[in-house]
Amino acid sequence: MKPPLGLYAYPWDIIDEGAEVVLDAVERAGLNTLYLTTWYHSGMFFLPHNPRRRTYFPTPGALYYRPGAWHRSHKLAPPISDLTDNWQDFWPTLADAARRRDVSLTAWMPVLHNSGVGTAHPEVVVENPWGDRITHTLCPSNGQVGDLVLSVMEDIASMGVFDRILIESIEYLPLRHGHHHEVIGVPLDADIEFLSSLCFCPACMRRLTDAGVDFHAVRAWVRQTVDDALAGKAREPMGWAELEAGADGAFGSYLKVRGAGPTDLIVEAAATIRRNDRKATIACLDFGPLYPLGPHGRCWQNGNDLDRIIPAIDELHPTFYFTDPDTLTARVETYSDVVGDGIRQVPAIRAILPQTNSPTGLADQLAATKARASGFTFYNYSFMALDTLEWIRDGLASHPPAQAEGRP
Repeated sequence: MKPPLGLYAYPWDIIDEGAEVVLDAVERAGLNTLYLTTWYHSGMFFLPHNPRRRTYFPTPGALYYRPGAWHRSHKLAPPISDLTDNWQDFWPTLADAARRRDVSLTAWMPVLHNSGVGTAHPEVVVENPWGDRITHTLCPSNGQVGDLVLSVMEDIASMGVFDRILIESIEYLPLRHGHHHEVIGVPLDADIEFLSSLCFCPACMRRLTDAGVDFHAVRAWVRQTVDDALAGKAREPMGWAELEAGADGAFGSYLKVRGAGPTDLIVEAAATIRRNDRKATIACLDFGPLYPLGPHGRCWQNGNDLDRIIPAIDELHPTFYFTDPDTLTARVETYSDVVGDGIRQVPAIRAILPQTNSPTGLADQLAATKARASGFTFYNYSFMALDTLEWIRDGLASHPPAQAEGRP
């Protein structure tokens, strides 16, 4: 299998610019894979080279394909994008065009990061320690959410047009994630920010109660700890050992039960993909390097347990979105130590501002991440200046992935 050298893009790029133009961009950058979303959240996007629109607001939480029969009756059924009324032909036509150029096609989707479904169905979203519903993130411990996710995965795999399916954001999202008009006006230590993001929704309460964890005691401890910090009471920031000891040790049990939600769902999603498409590579986008609390064994603060996830998939795509070169180097080293050599790593490079502002800056990111890399991906064609395509080509010529051959 050739190492993936991928360019992220969106269906509106294909529809507005044309498949051949976007595939030209893949080749111009010296790449061999197009990553295109099939299910997406929301945002306001400035599109510097789009011929039809300069600013686009995608339909929140929309599907970019024609879903199966489940969609007609599912309580959480997301909207279908109205970018085209011919989704049934869109993907096979694009796959044929890509195949003629020997370009692989990857489906990617930020699964639980979904303000469309969350706003329409707040009963299935994360509920923070104070009972506030966080509508941009669906709770992975909720059974209806899990059923929705597996229905979409079955659809995507059954299409049979993708060489790879990349799962993103089956996790508990952090407090900060770039929600529109997100304002946090006070300093928060990493542990307080983490505690403020935790979920205590009814589905999580049932899981915890079934596991014998005192849900109410843990929630009370979390609230008190955060509220005391916000009131300015003297404290020492906590690492994982101190957090596990919280609520007389019950918080450590809470963490184990919490992590089962997203980890179980990733494993089930991967199994669903394999049942419906035995040829597709299964990858997981890993935001672990970005989390300030660092690794908890082989788990991240988003609940993802690499000990269970790695055996279920084929690739990890770590996100190294850092502007400071020292921070980047340190996070790459930590990540390599945690993950080890048992799975292909395909680092994701954010080839737009603020992470990338020059050819040298992009080359430096490749140099820092190439040692364990079995490929690279670059985010995102839709937002980048077209000159960046040459920066990518030249950077890869000088810093190719060092583990392109012979990885597991």
